[in-house]
Amino acid sequence: MENLFSMEKLFHGNYLNRYFQYINWIHYLLKIKITFFSLFFHALLLGSEQISIDGDVEIVSDFSSRTCPDVVDSCIYICSDGDTNPCHPSEIITISVDTIPGIEDSDGSRYRIYFPWEHGGMNASKFRVTASWPCLSPTPVAAAGNYAFWDVIGNDACPGTVEGSIWYGDDCQDESGNIGSEDCIELIGRFCFAPGDTLDWPDESDQSIANDYCDACWMSAPAWGQYDTYEYSDSLLSPGSCSAFDHCHHSTSDNILCGVGYLDDNFVSVKKDKQRLVPQVLNYPNPFNPYTYIYYSLFEDAKVEINIYNVMGKKIIDLVSGWQSKGEKFARWEAVDSRGIPLAGGVYIYTIQIGKYRETKKMIFLK
Repeated sequence: MENLFSMEKLFHGNYLNRYFQYINWIHYLLKIKITFFSLFFHALLLGSEQISIDGDVEIVSDFSSRTCPDVVDSCIYICSDGDTNPCHPSEIITISVDTIPGIEDSDGSRYRIYFPWEHGGMNASKFRVTASWPCLSPTPVAAAGNYAFWDVIGNDACPGTVEGSIWYGDDCQDESGNIGSEDCIELIGRFCFAPGDTLDWPDESDQSIANDYCDACWMSAPAWGQYDTYEYSDSLLSPGSCSAFDHCHHSTSDNILCGVGYLDDNFVSVKKDKQRLVPQVLNYPNPFNPYTYIYYSLFEDAKVEINIYNVMGKKIIDLVSGWQSKGEKFARWEAVDSRGIPLAGGVYIYTIQIGKYRETKKMIFLK
């Protein structure tokens, strides 16, 4: 009888736990929809290029299963171990557009992105999530078991990017309301989404995603475009800058080089601007291991110099130096110094000078 009573207690205990977990999930989903509508009207009034939300990471359950729940269509675990920072997968993630009002979503329109709940011996505390508007809408960050996560919902047919920043530690917000702290650790995830049918995208956006990969130059006015302006931004986590973009955000002005003809066809292209020809420069893959290619285009014969530095500004190697004929070029770097000695993993900077044109970019060697 005692065993039966214990089993009955266990059954009801588990049932009640699941019941309260279910209530928490409903509360979380309702909060998501309320947040979405408030963000919608905010973006509509301000004509914003992005939607950005921040706040406390809310614990909604202690259920630690890695199984993707039924409330979402697909889960992305690529950042869930926190080993790569920033976590910036190269894949373009296709997502449907949500056409159903209320809590329920259209099939394929909701993705969940997982990060670790604990990192560096500290728990997830604060977050900032930014997404391209009106293409995508984000949710607040929640936590369950071993993970912190947020959802991304397809909202309109246009190219979209997402940046999620999670801070680990205590007091990760200053008196002015800025998210971050010198005593906390920041993990960042950056993602590229293709909502809806790309043939429904605006013509100027570039409707082709064939051979695309997600990097800082995938779309103009990306979700991570303001990262370097944040109070506690880390230069080592900076997405870098681009002179041209593969796709255009709908709000992009005419003087920004983007869309059809830019960064297509094996990552480099040539397109004439009204005033000048701008070399296209890109390294791929990035992050990389064990090597990366730096692609660039020459519109005429020119002297080319490519130098690689560590984050302290010390020159590692002169990769290219000399005159080259016009055309599409590339240089391969195998993460070694000028003596051929392999280097440690980390962030490296390369500068390329083509005639009078000069550009500096960041790349990450994973080891």
